Amino acid sequence: MEQLRMSLRLKQEVMDTEACTRCGLCVGLCPYIKTMNERIAFIHDCSREDGNCYQVCPRTPTDWATLDQAVFGEARTDQVLGNYAQILYARSLDRGTGESGQYGGVVSALAAFMVESGESEAAVVTRGEESGPPTPVVARTREEILAASGSKYSASPTLSALNEGVRQGLNNLTVIGRPCQVLGLRKMQSLTGVSEHNLSARQVNFTIGLFCFWSLDTKVYSLFEQKTEGKAVRKIDIPQNFVVLTTDAGEVQIPVDEVREYIRPTCLRCFDPTAEFADVAVGSTEHDPQWNTLIVRTAKGKEVVERAVAEGRLEIKDYPAARLPLLLTAVNNKKQRVVDGMARGEAGYEYLILNSASFAAAGRED
Repeated sequence: MEQLRMSLRLKQEVMDTEACTRCGLCVGLCPYIKTMNERIAFIHDCSREDGNCYQVCPRTPTDWATLDQAVFGEARTDQVLGNYAQILYARSLDRGTGESGQYGGVVSALAAFMVESGESEAAVVTRGEESGPPTPVVARTREEILAASGSKYSASPTLSALNEGVRQGLNNLTVIGRPCQVLGLRKMQSLTGVSEHNLSARQVNFTIGLFCFWSLDTKVYSLFEQKTEGKAVRKIDIPQNFVVLTTDAGEVQIPVDEVREYIRPTCLRCFDPTAEFADVAVGSTEHDPQWNTLIVRTAKGKEVVERAVAEGRLEIKDYPAARLPLLLTAVNNKKQRVVDGMARGEAGYEYLILNSASFAAAGRED
């Protein structure tokens, strides 16, 4: 049974080795995979012969060059940032999304635009809770999207909500996800010659990727509770050298060095901090808190951004030339650490198939 062997490989290679990103794509794809205390695990041996869990996992071997062709129809020319059409500064012109969102509110604005325009029936989002880990949610209205606004720095299995939404009969979904989650979606969308059951990613018509250099283990919420003396956390931000927790009583700052022990090991081996396979990728500017960095990657992404601008939902401007080298350096350094780890023969990098010299040398450009 080939697929039984694959499910065992998923357990042995990913779940048992701290390689799991908690993307959630396998949760609900297979009835034997569940979230248990924020961990993803098999609750029973899987005997299916036609499962897809191993093939779509973002931490199983992935042919990135082939995926570039599948998503963009061409090889990448930028080995640091991946394929893109534009790099912009952007912010929401919608007072609601701008106020509730992180920085310029672009993620919430675009998700709300897709749902309100009727192009997407719902958005798969992550909603923060007053205490403890965030929750995956299928948001069907603008209000539900706004309720999930703001960054979360722990790894929620958001894509489990995608599988649930598809089971409920929803089609044409917008997904907001970390780079690893977008990678899993694209792997599922590009599957050929395999069982067609439960391919929920085929119902995704727009992906908003989030910049993510690392995420924190959910154990960090005990630290947050201690630092805030039990007060509800309304917002989390990591602007520079501090984690800033916003409560009703004010802000609490925690030096980043105090949370480093909570960084998930799989994040240290991640080669994609800017969601290279998303339609659009959004992050902070690390400069102006009123704006987001917006990387428009696909033709679909460009079309949606242009319509959102034309309808007064979004404002864009040129990315400052002086800031681009800083973005490239940050991503370059992250990728270089991964390439160096692979060169040392360390475990945990098996998911990357770097099958061209230029891609393998990412981060080494002049």
